[in-house]
Amino acid sequence: MKLTHGVCGITLAAFLTACGGGGGDGYYNQNSGSGSTTTPTTPSTDQELATSVLNSVKQEGKYLFGAYDLNDEKLSKGYIDHALDTFAQGPLKLTLDIRKVDLTKYPDHYRDKCFIKSTTDYRACYVFKGEEIKSLLTGYSDWDFDITADDLKNIKLANDNTSPNLEDYQSNTRIYIFQNENNDKNFQDVTITGAFAYPFQQSWGLEQTKQKRFVLINSTTSDYKITTSTIVQDPDTAQPTEKEVTTGAMSVYKDNTSTDGDLYVVQSGSGFNVLINDNPNVPFAEPISFIVNSTPGNTNNATYQVKLSGNQVLSLPSITGIEGSRVENQSPTTNAQKFNGSIYLEGPNIFTFKQSPNGTTLNFKHVINGISIEGQSINQNGTVSTTLKTPFMQKFTF
Repeated sequence: MKLTHGVCGITLAAFLTACGGGGGDGYYNQNSGSGSTTTPTTPSTDQELATSVLNSVKQEGKYLFGAYDLNDEKLSKGYIDHALDTFAQGPLKLTLDIRKVDLTKYPDHYRDKCFIKSTTDYRACYVFKGEEIKSLLTGYSDWDFDITADDLKNIKLANDNTSPNLEDYQSNTRIYIFQNENNDKNFQDVTITGAFAYPFQQSWGLEQTKQKRFVLINSTTSDYKITTSTIVQDPDTAQPTEKEVTTGAMSVYKDNTSTDGDLYVVQSGSGFNVLINDNPNVPFAEPISFIVNSTPGNTNNATYQVKLSGNQVLSLPSITGIEGSRVENQSPTTNAQKFNGSIYLEGPNIFTFKQSPNGTTLNFKHVINGISIEGQSINQNGTVSTTLKTPFMQKFTF
């Protein structure tokens, strides 16, 4: 997948030398508290390597420590933050929320065979698409589930080589809930495909604080793809026209054999592109891409679980290519970075940890660019205090 700017070198060593930790002050100078303490437990060379990766992760992935807030305009959002919040608040949450809908009230949304031309999937389904999703679910009133050329008006990409282009983002959101011959599996498989947009808060100390993420589940980088017809604007005539569109998809299946609460399993790898237009250093929007890999029954099985104890667990054993760039002019850099690895979060409120009650804990165990990052965060009235076990003992606050 091509980005506006070249990403850093493939090897970890190249990553550390080629990638800056950010640009100048202001937006970039918002890392964890300066009073952090470190106890070395590794040889100096390895510690320098781990420190460099950890510093980048603190800046680009506050989400990994629970120190993320979608609606805090003063909190800088990094590449990992954009990627994980998109995954958690978008495809994952939507496929969970839609299960609360009473399907018997929507017989007109039922298809006797969901995919007419398929020779491998004969299941029936209920399908909901576009803006009608807002009437089914609460909490999505300011989301856009039908991305058109008008929605993308006044947005520019860096150049003609940027992929996906703006036309690729023109799609609606579609959610499929599948029937099954086996009642134990009935309506447990929910698939989401297409594109959507939703707001977040980010200030650069100028005028605008309310920003928007445009999200595409990309067919090029997804194992699961769905082709459908949609209405787009003809680039030559500017008139609405029907077009066959193929987008990536994410399937989330509820495994009812779980003996510890509700277990949801991502059925195949899905690639995502997130278009961010908040950076006032440049006139163009900057894309972020990432892939969540998953194979049921395999060690890279991506899951979300709500345990009987009430704890939530997000386990993403294989994330590849969280990458993007953020141009800075005064201290010139493209700040191009790429992260690979695994993510594990566990606690009673893992997605909105900063809003959880005082004293709530979040356990994490990640591997980012080959460096293990394990520890626990505690919410202290909105201040997140983090204690690391690996790659070395360290305490810091956000």
